[in-house]
Amino acid sequence: MFGTRHTVTIEPSGLTVDVPDGERLMQAARDAGYWWPNQCDMQCRCTGCFVTIVSGAEHLSEMGRAEAEALVNQRGRNALDHPVRLACQLGVYGDVTVRKTGVRSG
Repeated sequence: MFGTRHTVTIEPSGLTVDVPDGERLMQAARDAGYWWPNQCDMQCRCTGCFVTIVSGAEHLSEMGRAEAEALVNQRGRNALDHPVRLACQLGVYGDVTVRKTGVRSG
């Protein structure tokens, strides 16, 4: 048995990623052969992988301190007032739709 998997839809491209329960979005996208914009190779420093949550925020892991600090340091304190997350840190626990330009088939 393979365990629970979830679908993440990426707007505006319409690409979808099949994500194992609890796996980080960016890792699942890479495993599926997608290229995801970033500069720090999933080290939670550059914020280049940020996504806007369109729907399904209740199906995501809680934001950790490192993720919040990276967003504030790179995008300003008001970044936390918006539904943005870092795909390299974002654990998926249900179907979600995000907005991120630049994601493409590898």
